[in-house]
Amino acid sequence: MKKILILSIVMLLLVPAFSQKSRKDAVYLKTGAIIRGQLLIYDLATVKINSDGNLWVFKPSEVDSVSWSPKNVSRFSKSKVDVGPPKNYFFETSMGVLVGNSGNQQKAPFSFMTSFNYRVMDRLHIGAGLGAEFMSESYMPVFGQIQYKFRDTKFTPFVNLQAGYMVPLENGNQQNYTVYIPSFSNYYNGTQTSNKLITEGGYMINPSIGFQSFPSENFGWFFSFGYRHHQLNYSGDNGYKLETNFSRLSLKIGFIFN
Repeated sequence: MKKILILSIVMLLLVPAFSQKSRKDAVYLKTGAIIRGQLLIYDLATVKINSDGNLWVFKPSEVDSVSWSPKNVSRFSKSKVDVGPPKNYFFETSMGVLVGNSGNQQKAPFSFMTSFNYRVMDRLHIGAGLGAEFMSESYMPVFGQIQYKFRDTKFTPFVNLQAGYMVPLENGNQQNYTVYIPSFSNYYNGTQTSNKLITEGGYMINPSIGFQSFPSENFGWFFSFGYRHHQLNYSGDNGYKLETNFSRLSLKIGFIFN
């Protein structure tokens, strides 16, 4: 009876050990193949797994999914734990102000933008989006952007370039302007008139630099500041044209979803 009791205790101790030893990580490839073994590295650049003494190396684009024991997470490189968005695309929404130009009724116009972005290279993303900005009139910026992240970690600096067109959402305010007409004495006389200007929009460009942070795998936030230049065009009666250029400091805070 004593021997049976000892044997039972030994078996209870050995079964979890064998079970733990037999547990294997698995890499599921898009081809349908499954590689089981010890997962060594799993980040945005490389997936490495040791299977029966053979080292397998895959690109993330070749991998459908990966499973591993939670107790083995410490084996991974730090970049897996601190990684930014693992997918090839993400949505970005930001709000902020445009500061630094007194030539507009709004000293710091509010700006709201949202964009869809896709990774074309390791840390290089391109995207397109639109937004809303409230100056003397309301505009909808329609833009493309290119963004480069300096590293694939939980906290990373980045540079971004937006360029596009300011689509007007309403006409200009009632303004007094002067139209010059020639006289018979070959001198130009100015005739002042008042009319509602027609907004025609204009181009915009906004290079910026900022920092991103990812508290979780699917959510992040960022802060950026940059130089914003845009042009606004107006037209009135009698061929009147008005072109205004604004240079401002752009300050934004936003959120990233993927």
